[in-house]
This record gives sequence, C-alpha cells and structure tokens, in this order.
Amino acid sequence: MSKHGYTVEHGWFSGVCSGRNYAPMQVSREHTDKIVAEIRAEVPQLIAQADKVKAGEITPTTIKIRKGSQKLEVAYADATPWQQSQARDSMEWNLRNRARAGEQFADSMEELATKIHGTALIEVAKKEAPAFIMNGDKKTDKGMIYTCTSVQGARVYYKLQKGEQVFKGWIGSQAWRKMESV
Repeated sequence: MSKHGYTVEHGWFSGVCSGRNYAPMQVSREHTDKIVAEIRAEVPQLIAQADKVKAGEITPTTIKIRKGSQKLEVAYADATPWQQSQARDSMEWNLRNRARAGEQFADSMEELATKIHGTALIEVAKKEAPAFIMNGDKKTDKGMIYTCTSVQGARVYYKLQKGEQVFKGWIGSQAWRKMESV
C-alpha cells in the first residue's frame, strides 16, 4: 500500500498515516478500533470544554483581531467586550465542531472497517517505470525531428532544425514519450 497521510513542505515529507505499521483493515481491525475508541473518548471532553466556555469558566488567552489591513493578536483581557464575546463564541463553536467531526469520522471508520474487514486485499500490478530520456534522444512528429538537449524535472528541452534554422524549446516528458522515436 502506498504511504499516505503526509504533507510535503519545503521539499520534505512531514507525517504519515498512523496506521503505517499495522496490518490493513481487511486483515485486522485492531488499530482502527483503537483510533475509534480514542476519538469517542475525546468527544465528551470536547463537549465539556465547550460547555465551560459557554458558561464563562474557560476563556481564550489571546484573540486575533483586525486593525485596518493588519491581523493582530492581543491578550483576551485587553480586547473589547464585543471582541471577547466573539472569541468565546468562536472557541465554543470550534470545540463543538471538532466533537461533531470526531463523531462523524469515528462512525465512518467503523462503517468502513465493518464493510471491508475480512475481504481480500486488492492487488495492483506495479507499473513499469517510463523510459529514461537521454540527451541526444530523437523523436519525430509531423515530419520534424526533435533532439533532446537536456531534461530538467518534467521538461525535455530540445532543438529542432528546419532547413537552415534551429529552434529551441521544451515539451513535457509525457508528451515527449508519446512521440515516435527515430
């Protein structure tokens, strides 16, 4: 199975799915059921926190406000009563929304695990790697011959001679591979 659940930031992979070292759901529900139990345990805590925010027992420590085109972060105590009210409402909504999302995610994970646990894994044939593009490779299209001068990323830089004139350009590597070889 391909790794998933990560982001790419500044050219580096960050994070992966928490199930990366466990058997797939088709084979074992152990990890899925553990995640669902953790989420279901967190939901009442989120709702209790939201109730405390609504009752005024918990307040944000800082508030993000706008002054003109600037976004500023100020201490809760330094904000206006209206800003404080908006910040509490937002904090409560975020907590309740996270609880709702957790319940929905837990429900969908249980439904998925029930649906696929015990079924056969899907086997996917590994695709052959595309042909390597080398400097000097020649391709033809509409009677013209393109010669690869360099490859940078997914771009294939080429030269094309039409009579006495030489043209230079680039084409995507997929389009290059689709042209007929010389």
